Amino acid sequence: MSSKLSIEDIYTPTDNEWDLIWKDCNYATYFHSREWAQIWSVYLKGKSNPCPKLILFSDGKKALLPLSIQSGFKGLTKTHISSPEGTYGGWISEDKLEIAQGKLIVDHLYKEYPNLLWFINPYDPLISKLDIKPVVEDKTYAIDLSAGFDDAYNKWKPSKKNRVRRATKLGIICRKANSLEDWMAYYRVYKDSLSRWGNKATTNYKEELLTQLFNRHSPNIKLWLAEYENKVISGSLFLYAKNHIVSWHASSLKKYLTTGVAIFLKYNAMKDACQDGYKWFDLNPCGGHEGVREYKKEFGASELDASVVCIQTPLKKILTKTYNTLKK
Repeated sequence: MSSKLSIEDIYTPTDNEWDLIWKDCNYATYFHSREWAQIWSVYLKGKSNPCPKLILFSDGKKALLPLSIQSGFKGLTKTHISSPEGTYGGWISEDKLEIAQGKLIVDHLYKEYPNLLWFINPYDPLISKLDIKPVVEDKTYAIDLSAGFDDAYNKWKPSKKNRVRRATKLGIICRKANSLEDWMAYYRVYKDSLSRWGNKATTNYKEELLTQLFNRHSPNIKLWLAEYENKVISGSLFLYAKNHIVSWHASSLKKYLTTGVAIFLKYNAMKDACQDGYKWFDLNPCGGHEGVREYKKEFGASELDASVVCIQTPLKKILTKTYNTLKK
């Protein structure tokens, strides 16, 4: 008679263990990588620090939690986040995990981390089989590339294809950035966009973030640029994992928005991803904006669950409520 499955050990993995599990996990996104956790630890100057855990089950299977820990309210609270910057988290594994393992991981997360922010990974096939109670329902929008580029592109709405044709006719050129000068040209485009967005901007990243991303020379970080008359007019930062590519950051100069350049960038990056055998081209959630949702669905994107689990201690709830009240 076999013994009941249990967690046999939990320990901090080596860098090499994290890297190998991330590389081999079929449902991992770039956001599960050690590199992503390190980027934010450096950029936020230690306010976010990687604290991964490797769970060993009694049947020999393993699951890695790519957690980071962030302090808040002048050190009064500490929150474990499943991945920095509100991105997909949860476990990754080289092994085929079953429902029993999934339940043990979820129980561990709920029990051991009183302040936990966990963005559900929509590509993990185990998630839908578990009883996870999200605080915020959300969706992401992703293009299935498994049948090839032509199949995926044929699902685009005619209006999107017209933009591709317009950009092509204008002679806009798309390419991957290959120098710091390229990255700084994109940063200038981003600053122009920030001026246009004003108070509606959800981020305001500093130049040092892009410099750090460039200096890593990572094969998993690719900045795509669009040029018109030898001038960078648009860009999109794509992040790559084993089967998944995501457009994490994008900006275009206001003057060229009507050229279809942003859509043309997606077209070229998607074509490149198909050639390299990627399965998912992720457009990210829409932030609750109906217009953005419709825009993304016009690419033939599937709607995938990307809900959020947020667990807080009473102290953090009070501090958060007070902070939000004072901010108004």
